[in-house]
Amino acid sequence: MNSQERREARYQRRKAKRQARREARCAALGPVGKVFSYRRMFYYGHRCCNNVRWKQSTQNFEAHLFSGTARRRRNLLNRKWNPKNGKPFTLKERGKVRKIDPPPIVDRQIEKNLSNEVLVPLYTPNMIYDNGASQKGKGLHWQFRRIEEHLHWHFRRHGRTGAVGLLDLKGFFPNAPRRSIYLRHRRYITNPDLREIADIEVHNSPESAPGRGMPLGREPSQQEMVALPSPVDNWVKCQKGVHCFGHYMDDYYIIMEDVEELKELIREMVRRFEAMGIRVNKRKCQIIPLTKPFRFCKARFTLTETGKVKINGSRDGVKRARRKLKLFHREFKAGKRDFFDIQQYMECQTAYYRNYDDHGRLLRLRRLYHAIFFGGAQCSESSKAGTASA
Repeated sequence: MNSQERREARYQRRKAKRQARREARCAALGPVGKVFSYRRMFYYGHRCCNNVRWKQSTQNFEAHLFSGTARRRRNLLNRKWNPKNGKPFTLKERGKVRKIDPPPIVDRQIEKNLSNEVLVPLYTPNMIYDNGASQKGKGLHWQFRRIEEHLHWHFRRHGRTGAVGLLDLKGFFPNAPRRSIYLRHRRYITNPDLREIADIEVHNSPESAPGRGMPLGREPSQQEMVALPSPVDNWVKCQKGVHCFGHYMDDYYIIMEDVEELKELIREMVRRFEAMGIRVNKRKCQIIPLTKPFRFCKARFTLTETGKVKINGSRDGVKRARRKLKLFHREFKAGKRDFFDIQQYMECQTAYYRNYDDHGRLLRLRRLYHAIFFGGAQCSESSKAGTASA
């Protein structure tokens, strides 16, 4: 046996061990009757009602939760369950239009059970640690702290030599390749009954194009998309050995000392994403020297000469807040808005900028707020009226 044959034998042994671990994790979940037990489905049915109990559909659902859970579980085990279409709506946030396709609450109970009892236990062990979206104990500000740790790690070894590469996936949810999702089901969900339920959930979800698209507003869709780029993530972390690398959903960052090596790595990542059917927004891919600030998920990161990392919030948010305060003042004078609502808005702005190194911005915003609503005789009278109403 030569060296190439020994290398192939070692690879096959590692591959068999990984497959055995995947099968053991799926077997630990138990049969479909245990995963979708009445107790678990009733528990997730109650969780579906949190924060939406003002809706008539939610009240009807919770009023018949005992009998409805038994009926939905029986249909699921008898393979008669088919997800229904919800009532889609459109959101426009800062110029970007997003179509939301929420499921009916009767299907949300099953989808929440599928997501928390099947997808999360089977997908999480194969995801990298620096993937911070839609996972328990993580989130956007956790990802910001992780970038700060990576910048400190890089500065201790290389100073401000090097650059950060930013990569963005184009239309991450609308352009999601369903073929890759079905392949992940066959690889990680070895139980055929559980895999059939997961396939039905994907198959009955609204499509943006033939064979493409996962809807926003559905919990299994969120877990599928969080774990979808894991093959590329593990290739960068494990095979290329890049320490300062991570992503939040479809936004990626890579910090390296050698700029040419960073460019080659990004080219290979783009090639691997496109081979999986995931589109990359090449217009937004950029490489920024560490001597200059860079933006990631609306936040601005600056690595100073002393190694300190400054994180600033969105500058455009301050402009919007100033315009809104002036608008609120005009509406308050006309009697169209309560002062309590304006106070709540300022509390929201204060809580947002306290998460960043934005004491100066917050101070200037509060000065404007006090100058508008508490400066002068007219404003003092309005503040007294607002205080009385509050």
